[in-house]
Amino acid sequence: MVKSALNHFVRNLHYKRYVLVLLMFVLGGGGIFSEENTGHDPSLSMRFSKQQSLLIRLQQKDFVVFCPIDYIVLYNTKVKMLLPKLKTSISIMGQGRLKATTLAAFLHQNNNQVSTSEAFKIAKIYIEESKAEGVNYDIAFSQMCLETGFLRYGGTVLPGQNNFSGLGVLNKKTRGFSFRDIRLGIRAHIQHLKAYASHGKLHHNLVDPRFRFVKRGSIKKVDDLSGKWAADKRYGKKIRYLLGRMYREKD
Repeated sequence: MVKSALNHFVRNLHYKRYVLVLLMFVLGGGGIFSEENTGHDPSLSMRFSKQQSLLIRLQQKDFVVFCPIDYIVLYNTKVKMLLPKLKTSISIMGQGRLKATTLAAFLHQNNNQVSTSEAFKIAKIYIEESKAEGVNYDIAFSQMCLETGFLRYGGTVLPGQNNFSGLGVLNKKTRGFSFRDIRLGIRAHIQHLKAYASHGKLHHNLVDPRFRFVKRGSIKKVDDLSGKWAADKRYGKKIRYLLGRMYREKD
């Protein structure tokens, strides 16, 4: 009976901590968005605004995901993660839905250190390279935002490497591959996605150094990237989370 009462007290205490954190951020208007640093999934850190979401670590396995305009999700890793209303499975191969201006606006909004012109340039290249290989550029762009922390980096990969997808990063001590320019870096990213998702031939000459190590066609859906592209078991869900934000904020 004492143990039952103690468990009840602890549960209530955890609930109050969640409410307190949410109330603090509603009234305080400030905070941090930080993804778990698992595998080569870099840490994301940014200033809080009304359009941004918060992922706050309360305990080892407890998180609060909070976006004041869209929704509030109280998430414990033992419970199924709630995500924006998207198809349960999204194919990596296919056509994107968004325009370059929308992708660029999303990138600039989440990192205003990236100029609108630079963001548009990157978005345009992602669309061009993805269309050439038949890859869904919405997915590729979302993955780039996750991998680089909206081009803030902060992990082992440096901005000048033009590595937008953590290619060649095997642990926290390796910097991964470097590419001559932005287009080649994006092309390598798209080719690596195609290696996983398709048996089709490449449209451009091969620039992805790890293309030959991938079992062709072994991953068809975004969620299946978890544990293969990155060690993070929620890696695919995080990409879908960013996709959901882009689709909701496009207007």
